[in-house]
Amino acid sequence: MLLRPGMRRASYLYLVVGLMQACYLPFASIVFRDRGVSFEAIGLVGAINSILSLVAAPIWGHLGDATLGRVAAFRLAVIATSLGVFAFASGLAAGIPGSMLAAFAGAGIVPLLDAIGMERLAEVKGDWGPLRAVTSASYAAACFASGALVVAGGAEMVGPLYGIGTTVVLLGTIRLRVRPPLHASSAERFEVESSELAGGNAEIAVAGNWRRRFGTVSLAFAQSPRLFGFLMLSLLANLGAGIFYAYSFLRIQDVGGDAASVSFASTISAGVEIPFFLIGSAISLRYGMRAVYAIGLLALGLCSIGYGIFDDPFALALVRGLCGVGFSCMLLASVLTVRAIVPAELQATGQALYQAISYGLAIAIAAIFGGVIYGELGALPLFLLSGAILIGAIPFSWSILRVERRVATR
Repeated sequence: MLLRPGMRRASYLYLVVGLMQACYLPFASIVFRDRGVSFEAIGLVGAINSILSLVAAPIWGHLGDATLGRVAAFRLAVIATSLGVFAFASGLAAGIPGSMLAAFAGAGIVPLLDAIGMERLAEVKGDWGPLRAVTSASYAAACFASGALVVAGGAEMVGPLYGIGTTVVLLGTIRLRVRPPLHASSAERFEVESSELAGGNAEIAVAGNWRRRFGTVSLAFAQSPRLFGFLMLSLLANLGAGIFYAYSFLRIQDVGGDAASVSFASTISAGVEIPFFLIGSAISLRYGMRAVYAIGLLALGLCSIGYGIFDDPFALALVRGLCGVGFSCMLLASVLTVRAIVPAELQATGQALYQAISYGLAIAIAAIFGGVIYGELGALPLFLLSGAILIGAIPFSWSILRVERRVATR
């Protein structure tokens, strides 16, 4: 499926985006700590960056769906993120301004990539899970190399490495063609009374004056009645997940680990993700999307509890395998749910809203309060709280994620 003529370019992009992201994401928090930034300050920076992502994600979705087009918006997001990473690596003001630019611009990369991927998958009737598994595989492989280079050359290596990844990603967008943005289509087309939902059979009514009401964001909510409930579930679940994501690498560093230890843990997590992305659609077809999401919540909750209990870098790296299960199942269920409940023309906006709530608002709240708890009370209360939120969200997910199995996976 991934090597079919219509899928080769999308497969390439998912591959190289994983390589690019592995050069920056695992190291941001530990570089701040190495530069003398306190836990509380790291939490504040993380919260500000998450708020920037929250604000930016719908903007990127609107640019992709309604104005620039998905490919042009994706290129812009990648280039701007690279500039931010270079500024971060330079160490100016501890790299904080650069991380902010990277957070704002980086909020567009994943939802725009997923919108491009979903469009290609619709043409070949393929599953998203195997496509996302490509990113996990490349991320896992690249973490080893990037970790070794950062250990040898310091934080300054992050910028050039990410720049190389950016160049490789941009090469994959040359002559990439996707559906035109909404503004390029005739008014008559979008004043039609009904249109097929992405992957489903429900009908939507497209309002002619959608631009006046927050652009494609208001249009997505208007045409997707179940979107708000799903986003509230994502907010709750990712409050718990956000605590873990924001402080798990700092925990490894606190118990004696370095950049190589962080890379090893990231590699294990990404490696475990691969089979779950591959089989997730089959599980959802048999047991439902909420079963996949519940498995993810349980696995990530247990992983977070383990991070509060164990105090050895190697043990924490092994426990992080549960994070791979949790992340892959939660992400797969979420992306496919958005695919099912949001119209095809608004996929970039729908995916961006999911990213904004899950990795913007939720992580902003988690980072601010998590930094205070970590600094004042230590790791155990923080990670136990994370685990309790994640496992406690399971009943809510079972109630909210009533997505028709075939609709979500096709």
